[in-house]
Amino acid sequence: MNFTKKTIRQPDEYRELISARSNRKWGKIIELFLQKRVKELALSHKSGTRGRIFEFLALELFQKKQIRYKSEPIFNHIEPNNWYINFTEKHNIKLRKHDFYNPDMFLEDGTWVEITLSENTAYKKLFRYGHQAENLLILWLDVDNGLHKKICQPLNFPNAEVRSIENFGTLSENTAEELEVYNYLKLLKNIRNKIL
Repeated sequence: MNFTKKTIRQPDEYRELISARSNRKWGKIIELFLQKRVKELALSHKSGTRGRIFEFLALELFQKKQIRYKSEPIFNHIEPNNWYINFTEKHNIKLRKHDFYNPDMFLEDGTWVEITLSENTAYKKLFRYGHQAENLLILWLDVDNGLHKKICQPLNFPNAEVRSIENFGTLSENTAEELEVYNYLKLLKNIRNKIL
């Protein structure tokens, strides 16, 4: 039999990494968190701290699970698939187009991965990336409610999965290193009202 291999849409480019200076600042903040020095972290954090720590932990989890990825891909806009246009019309969803799309990760199988603290924001990301990605995985940490969750949760996006990072894999399959990352995720969840 002659099987044709599916062509995976490759990123047009990758975003430049943050500067060494900025990386050192965030490194210190992440180190305080990993050392569970929450009081010091509360005094020295800046806006976006929980999100940056969450991103760090998600990347760690992917590494521990040996899921190969590339960070910060950039995809230029292409016309949406017809199935998505029909889907938005059927469910009365506005099709949002942008010049480019920058998910957090790109997996070897072509899946785009977006990570976000808020469950409602995770559903909002469906509108941003759903019409461009063949497969989309959105992971979130904090349970919350909002318009996007209310509209999107009952719908079945055929190319996307939105799930809590705590349900990313089953506990029986996790190694000790993976469980350590999940414990840090629980800590991050518990300091929600102390750190921005």
